[in-house]
Amino acid sequence: MAIIFESFLTDLLVGTLTLFGLVYWYFTKDFDYWQKRNIAFVKPLPFFGNFKGRLTFTRAISDIWVDIYKELKHHKIGGTWVINKPFLVINDPDIIRRVLVKDFAHFHDRGMPVDEERNPLSLNLFNLAGTQWRSLRAKLTPTFTSGKMKLMFSLMHECAREFVEFVAQETRVKKDVEFREMFAKMTTDIIGTTAFGLQFNSMKNPDSEFRAMGRRVFSPSKWVLVGQILYHFFPPVGKLLNMQFPEKDISDFFMKAVKDTVDYREKNNVKRNDFLQLLIELKNKRKIEEDAEKDSMITAEGLAQESELKNFEMSDNLLAAQAFVFFLAGFETSSTTMSFALHELTMNPDVQTKLREEVDRVLEEHGGELSYDALKNMEYLDKVINETLRKYPPIPTLMRKCTKDYHETQTGKYIEEGTQIEIPVYALHHDPEYYPDPQRFDPERFSDEQRATRPNYVYLPFGEGPRICIGMRFGLLQAKLGLAALVSRFELAAAPQTAPPALDPKAFITSFRGGVWARVKARRRIALAGDVAGVTDA
Repeated sequence: MAIIFESFLTDLLVGTLTLFGLVYWYFTKDFDYWQKRNIAFVKPLPFFGNFKGRLTFTRAISDIWVDIYKELKHHKIGGTWVINKPFLVINDPDIIRRVLVKDFAHFHDRGMPVDEERNPLSLNLFNLAGTQWRSLRAKLTPTFTSGKMKLMFSLMHECAREFVEFVAQETRVKKDVEFREMFAKMTTDIIGTTAFGLQFNSMKNPDSEFRAMGRRVFSPSKWVLVGQILYHFFPPVGKLLNMQFPEKDISDFFMKAVKDTVDYREKNNVKRNDFLQLLIELKNKRKIEEDAEKDSMITAEGLAQESELKNFEMSDNLLAAQAFVFFLAGFETSSTTMSFALHELTMNPDVQTKLREEVDRVLEEHGGELSYDALKNMEYLDKVINETLRKYPPIPTLMRKCTKDYHETQTGKYIEEGTQIEIPVYALHHDPEYYPDPQRFDPERFSDEQRATRPNYVYLPFGEGPRICIGMRFGLLQAKLGLAALVSRFELAAAPQTAPPALDPKAFITSFRGGVWARVKARRRIALAGDVAGVTDA
């Protein structure tokens, strides 16, 4: 009996060691990838690559990329590993330009997983590749011109009015207000009315389903985060464990919400000046009317061949996926940007004073109305938003995938088809070579004089080239609207509970850990959606 037990233990030990050896081999077999190609790299750790802090949720992804960038700073390109997969890092502004713009034909995809059968919402513009992406981008480009933004502005305007009234109500019962959640409620309601044609009522209803769903997507549990990693880096394992992003119940909720809204509009011939209506027009094979003005920033000219456009079909799944990604990208990145801007305005009262003086002056020039044209004339507000996005870019890196072999002429290296590429946006934005004293908040970095001192392609909060964020105008517009409305009506100071800013290690976008607090003092009313301009009691 003892011999049998001893033999069993021996077999178990051998089997365990063999299994561990195979797993170890699998996770380290490509750790010589960059060395073979004579490309500088950051030494990886087994099972983690260069992202242990991210995979254990102990460090923000932005901070990790800063460390990698510093180690590879003197190399135009460098190698890293995410778990066991080699990633090429591009540090040089000119090579970044060629990857994003000049040689875009070699790098037009992001390498994101798309699985229509299990996860129809993965069919969104951010994830799509190849012909499908080119056709959809070309079709959607006219929906985000300044003319279309102007049509949607009245809907956004009403949400901003409700937002400042909501803040005013909060200040009647407490001095210190947490703004991160309030900004998220405001942008959720804006997306609700401009994308879905629905009143989400996030500010009035603390149990709003859409706000709850948005919160779950951007504040996931650690188990969900593990599932996202498996879904992205180990698709077969993720599929076996039935992992998907977003989670199935969230996906089902959005699919039903979009389907019900589209069905209602089509049956009742309801039309609105919103994003969903534009998608319905595409679904029914009606071309979206383009604005007379040409917009080189988001033009899709040359992205898709005419034959591809003719064969394009806007399916129900494709329509829902675009509405979903517009919801996610539209509410969270703008609300986070406003939260960071608010924090900096409370920490830098001179900046806040200068901004308020500009807002007051422009409002007076426009009859007290916070209009679309008034916002366009607020140049210092532009600088404040730009500096916020410089210091806190929502997406810490830009992802690209090499779609055909590429000879990089500056370094003489070949980038093989299938290579995943990362452009470390957050790290570039914090490089003192381009932005001296990068932790200092200084909107004047975006004066014409200071812009001229920096190379291009070291400021990339929305990406660049044909895959630049298609909703950039919309995101900037609602962020400017929210901040202008806020500083016009209230004075803001740092609250006693304000903690030194720390980035959230669980978030996949740049985000504060915890709330964003400010001490608020009512100042005056502003004309929003029919209000009469004028000063009231502070």
